[in-house]
Parts: sequence; structure tokens; C-alpha cells
Amino acid sequence: MRILMFCAALLCAISPGLAVAQEGASSGFAGEYVMAGKGFHPSDAPYVGTCSIAADDQAYRVSCYNEGTQHTYIGKGLGIGDTLAIYIGDELRGDHGSIYLAQYLVVYQRQPDGSLKGTWLHTESPAAGAETLQPK
Repeated sequence: MRILMFCAALLCAISPGLAVAQEGASSGFAGEYVMAGKGFHPSDAPYVGTCSIAADDQAYRVSCYNEGTQHTYIGKGLGIGDTLAIYIGDELRGDHGSIYLAQYLVVYQRQPDGSLKGTWLHTESPAAGAETLQPK
């Protein structure tokens, strides 16, 4: 329930800035990135992979590939200023195209070198961690 309340608060905070989000979509989060991260739990192993972020009207489409698990996660997000917030998870295929299961919330901050430093939270467990997306 706390996660749902956090997500609702995040959406409320972002909603007034939808006009800014469109400006953010044209300001340069789109691109190809090298991903590196690790969960906060001491036993969590580091992970690496790639992410593709594409502008999609007022939002972004995101696709990240984890090399260790050989798994692709997809999602959507909003950019406001130097902040990009995304929901990302497994793609589910059905009779009417595909949808995605938003398993993770990730909030990134753009750094002066163009990289994106993020913190993520799993929606169904206490798992959380940090990752960096470095432009290719």
C-alpha cells in the first residue's frame, strides 16, 4: 500500500508539469545507454546491460536489456527538467498487441556529463537499488 501511495504522490507531483514534460521530451533524454547497477541489499549482484530511450509525444518509451538475466524490460516515463521517472517491467503479449507489467519505478537525475543516475524500487517487494545509464 505504501508503494501505491508513493506512486500516486509521484504522479500528482508530475501532473502539473505535463507541459514541461513535453519540453523535457525534446530536451534530450532520448538515446542509447550502457546500464550498470546494483541492488541495495549486500547480497545483490551488480548487473549490466543496455537501455534505449525514445521520445513518444509527451512521454518516453524505454527498453532495457539485462545481460546477466538475458531479459528485456520495457516501460514508459515522463521527463521534467533534469528528472526522468519511468515505470518498467515485463512485456506481456495478448490478443490485442502487447502491454507491460510495471514492476519497477525508477527515478533518474541527469548529470553534467550526460549520464542518468537513478534509484529504483520494486513494486512487489522491498527490493531497491541504484543504477547509472551512460550515453553510448
